[in-house]
Amino acid sequence: MSQIIGSTYEIIGKLGAGGGGNVYLAWHLRLKKKVVLKIDKRRLSTRQDFLRREVDILKELNHPYIPKVYDFFVEGEAVYTVIEYIEGESLDKALKRGERFSQAQVVRWAVQLLDALSYLHSPVHGTPPKGYVHSDIKPANLMRTQDGNICLIDFNIALALGEEGAVKVGFSRGYASPEHYGADYLAGNQSAAVGDPSVFRNSSFFRFGSRRANSDKFLQKSRAASAESAEGFEETEQESGSETTEFAGGSERTERDDGSGKTEVLAGSIAKNAQNIQRKSIGSTTEGDRGILLDVRSDIYSLGATLYHMLSGQKPPQDARKVKPLERDVCSAEVSRILQKAMAPQPRERYQSAEDMLADFRRLHRQDKRAVRHRRRIAAWTAALTGFFLAGGASAFIGLKQLEQRQSALALAEYSANALTEGDVKSAIELALKAIPVENGILDTPVTAEAQKALTDALGVYDLSEGFHPLGMIPLPGAPFHMDLSPDGTRLAVVYAYETAVFQMADQSRITALPVQNSALSDCFFVDNNRIVYAGAQGITAYDLDTEKTLWTGEEATTLTLSGDRRLVAAVNRDENKVIVYRTADGARVSERSFEGRHLKVPVNDIFADANDNIFCLNEDGSILAVSFHDGSVYLLNLLNPEEDRVLYEETDYQGFSGGFCGKYFAYTAEKSDETTFGLVDLQEASFAGGFSSQDSLILQADEKGIYLASGNLLVKVDTDTLEEREIAYTGNASITGFSVGPEYILTVTEDGSFSFYDSGAHRMSVESSDKPYDFTLMADTCAVLASRNEPSVRLLALEDHKDAWMMSYDAGYIHDEARVSGDGSTVMFFGYQDFRIYDMTGNLIAEEKLPDAGQI
Repeated sequence: MSQIIGSTYEIIGKLGAGGGGNVYLAWHLRLKKKVVLKIDKRRLSTRQDFLRREVDILKELNHPYIPKVYDFFVEGEAVYTVIEYIEGESLDKALKRGERFSQAQVVRWAVQLLDALSYLHSPVHGTPPKGYVHSDIKPANLMRTQDGNICLIDFNIALALGEEGAVKVGFSRGYASPEHYGADYLAGNQSAAVGDPSVFRNSSFFRFGSRRANSDKFLQKSRAASAESAEGFEETEQESGSETTEFAGGSERTERDDGSGKTEVLAGSIAKNAQNIQRKSIGSTTEGDRGILLDVRSDIYSLGATLYHMLSGQKPPQDARKVKPLERDVCSAEVSRILQKAMAPQPRERYQSAEDMLADFRRLHRQDKRAVRHRRRIAAWTAALTGFFLAGGASAFIGLKQLEQRQSALALAEYSANALTEGDVKSAIELALKAIPVENGILDTPVTAEAQKALTDALGVYDLSEGFHPLGMIPLPGAPFHMDLSPDGTRLAVVYAYETAVFQMADQSRITALPVQNSALSDCFFVDNNRIVYAGAQGITAYDLDTEKTLWTGEEATTLTLSGDRRLVAAVNRDENKVIVYRTADGARVSERSFEGRHLKVPVNDIFADANDNIFCLNEDGSILAVSFHDGSVYLLNLLNPEEDRVLYEETDYQGFSGGFCGKYFAYTAEKSDETTFGLVDLQEASFAGGFSSQDSLILQADEKGIYLASGNLLVKVDTDTLEEREIAYTGNASITGFSVGPEYILTVTEDGSFSFYDSGAHRMSVESSDKPYDFTLMADTCAVLASRNEPSVRLLALEDHKDAWMMSYDAGYIHDEARVSGDGSTVMFFGYQDFRIYDMTGNLIAEEKLPDAGQI
């Protein structure tokens, strides 16, 4: 039975945990929406009306890059905060995968985050100077949303910032400012380090109350801890169960570290209880007199450290004095300067506000060499036109401004068209919108035709043609090794180094990412729409995408294949000389066969590439396994009766194979340097049914849909009854390098980088060029997938049929030259030079006539 909190929130699952409590995904029963529940597992000692006041203020916060706080309540001994659920992925996961971010992307996110911090730090709703510090900015607390923006998450309800600083913070090593640790970097006192007990005593690292005995206990603990971390901020962990105590407003509050690795410390002003503590002045400045307090500059340091990690891929040193400037191969000198200033050890040497740092980021484009040259040209033009302007040449100035806007609009329209060509619909729309003026003043140029076309093309407003149109792009941490579509085409599995990730086709959102073997040979296949089987890091694994649970695990394996009915899966691990067949439903072993000393051909380095030049496939019911070996031999292994094994080739000099089963036939190709052989084996008769050799490369696809063979610029389907070949695609002057056949449509890619779609009548529906060759092609009923082994992205296309605009449908296999609708709109004639047909508007054939002496027409 599901758990209901506060009679309103149904727990869906756990999102994470920290030193302060747990975070859950929940369902709001009345509003029918997902929310986040932060459950503070510590005992509540602060007065509820104080906390309620804090939350009421936070509930008023409204910023696009900060999640909304909906509610706060207490049930039993637990404190609950209800927060907006943000769809997306935290950036620490991307960094752990080795994903690197471009400077342009990081700068865009930095502007968004600084805008959020500026809002968060500012006085709220006209109250006295009182804002909020986040205190724990790091990649794990930055959520990349589905629209590519960033959201600042996980700020506590007790981060009120008054004149004296933050009252309570948590910190994460490497991202925390020096003052988080109580470290002192005041001028002339650079020897002070976090390991010096006097620093802890003189700073506001702990908030003391009137009970001196307890305060002394904490000083003893802090001295012991600091002694261990004296040299260069060496990282230490508190012992699980260690306690700290806070006295605030006369109430005692006890905290425990749960050993999670996130240390909670108490910081802030000594305030009124300071009289009970005898303090020694650190320096003569006001800052030194008060101890080291957290303020907005602490957030600025943490943001700088986070941006540093995102650009360099390396977490910055914990000691702020050891942070080195980023090199030019990582980012521009100006961006490096901004980060160095943000991460200055001395708070007074940093940006004093988020607005200051934001202003520097927004000025970056003005330092760009292209922008400088452009300004110089504009300045020269302006100087030349000044005389004319003063003499009544205002129209020239207006014309110049409009010319500048028009040139910008033309460039943006071109960029939009390029993005659309690459399949990035979202970027195409954004760029086209930028090309259209927001205002319509005297200095604004009218909307250009190019901008209008770019926007309508990106939105597909006037495109009523039936065909496959860009759906989107999926960025990957690395180039793909293997891909598979679910049977209904709604989900895509991609294997890269070294994970298999599953995405929703509709919105390109990621469902899961699972570790695989450290080999490019690692495979992943859909058993059905909800289950996958993949070469998991611990062994072949079946996984349920809906329940997010592992169903079963077998032995280590890299290369997999499913039977046609998807009930069995055969698995081989790299170059081992045996195969194991499992039942996909429960992982039970069905059979195991030795290869008698043979093994599949494996690249010398299987970490980076899979040549995909082995035969390894099961027939429809999984009773026969076709496999090629490293010595050029090809066997058909009968898994039910080894005595009925068949040998197609003994040792040969063939270097690559492909093959598949279709009904009673097994089709294959065998390739060597000077020729490629195609063969067809009748399994029932145990004999060759036909074949040929060619000097051209042959590409084969054989499965339950049929046997398809591409040679040069021609793709044919082999009739399994008559063995005759029927043309289904012709690509003109370019040779086919890959193809995929769906239920109704065919996708081909060619050596010149273009790809084309064909209907069932072999008519080319569309052709598009690309600057990259595609190595992966997948087709389903209404979608297609393209990818390159050298590009960390996947291109998606979706079928648009515009059925609401159809007048009628007909058999595309009927060859004709033109179609005409009758005057009353009741019939359609399809005319060719050999014959013609007349249909009614429901697609029924009314008449058909052969033309006499067609050869003379």
